[in-house]
Amino acid sequence: MKKVEIGFWGIESILEFVSIAGACKEKMNLACGDRMVNAKSLLSVLSLATAEGLELVIHEESCDSLLGLLELYVEHGRLLGSKHIAV
Repeated sequence: MKKVEIGFWGIESILEFVSIAGACKEKMNLACGDRMVNAKSLLSVLSLATAEGLELVIHEESCDSLLGLLELYVEHGRLLGSKHIAV
């Protein structure tokens, strides 16, 4: 299992994310706090899309190719996460 923080920057990014996730064989969920939804379901992703601290949970050990496809979302999640760290 692999967990990475992700982020969205608009409705188009959400639509593209769900499209990429749906085309992959790996089982994955989107989590925020104690809520966890299917990352391949548009309605489920929309229900959490504006929350802070989104985490993508991929239920596979080797998922490097999937993470490569989702690199923009992971990078955006890192940027959002760094804004919440007090310096």
